[in-house]
Amino acid sequence: MLAKTVQAFNRFELVFSNLSLALLVVVLGLQVFFRYVLHTGLSWSEEISRFAFVWFVYISASLAAQRGTHIRVTLFIGWCPGGRQIALLLADAIWIAFNACVVVAGILLIQRTLAYPVYSTSLFLPLAWIYSVIPLSHALMILRILQRQWDYWRHGIPVIASEAALDHPGPEGTA
Repeated sequence: MLAKTVQAFNRFELVFSNLSLALLVVVLGLQVFFRYVLHTGLSWSEEISRFAFVWFVYISASLAAQRGTHIRVTLFIGWCPGGRQIALLLADAIWIAFNACVVVAGILLIQRTLAYPVYSTSLFLPLAWIYSVIPLSHALMILRILQRQWDYWRHGIPVIASEAALDHPGPEGTA
């Protein structure tokens, strides 16, 4: 039971980002169809597509953290005293601190929009719901960064996904 729960949690970002992207594509397709074929517009399509895009980007950032595919500047890692893994650990600690600040700021933003409600223009949705992706995704990133570090220190899985490809080159000898 626990293994299935962990597996479902590990797929959350992938499923949710795919659903957000699919919603974005469908709504934009509908908007194009209505505008150019039926010669009318959909008043709600721009808001839905914008909200779906925002959620897609934030949740996909957490997915990238889970997979170790976030962009990193690795030029200075070799210069760090203590070695490569200590430098990556330090970088991840800074990243976790940044994410923690964003989680706190996001929670404060949601509290403020709940106390003084703001609604979207077309759909009249409370923007607190839309803004909830900010602390959620950054909290997920913290968990995923810790998970990557745990996997490295416990099982030897590289923190940066491309390093795994360097350890196991493809059939042509390239990563």
